[in-house]
Amino acid sequence: MAEEFRKSQSYKAQLDKARCWCAAEERCESGVREKLVAWGAGADDADEIVAALREEGYLDDVRYARAYCESKVLHQHWGRQKVLYQLRLKRLPREAIEEGMAAVDEEQYMEMLRETAEKKQRELSWKSEAGSVEVRRKMMAFLASRGFTMSEINEVITKIKKQ
Repeated sequence: MAEEFRKSQSYKAQLDKARCWCAAEERCESGVREKLVAWGAGADDADEIVAALREEGYLDDVRYARAYCESKVLHQHWGRQKVLYQLRLKRLPREAIEEGMAAVDEEQYMEMLRETAEKKQRELSWKSEAGSVEVRRKMMAFLASRGFTMSEINEVITKIKKQ
């Protein structure tokens, strides 16, 4: 009986702590599970706490995916490929990922890509004396590392070159 009482007290404390943590910003289920384990929750308690958080509206995969996509694309200038990869690592359902990516405005995305490419071009132009081929190669490598597709990269580099 005393063991059950201690467990219920611990469960309630961890649930309250998880509520506060999830209320601070959007969280995904895998992140909450990792945090609960770090706090000392068992697998059964973690399952129950996650279910309670979902029921109470603290956890929502679609809402998380939208917030994550917006943050990474518009504020950290990541490309779609990198965002998709990171969301898959968080084990979100495909439907949530698709809805999150659909929330990113295409015009804003392409404008952000253009600005990122122009900034990198200015940075490389004064450093590089090898010519525009070297600058283009380095820009393509940089943008690819940020998660942009080659078709997006070629499109924006062609537009910049025409200016």
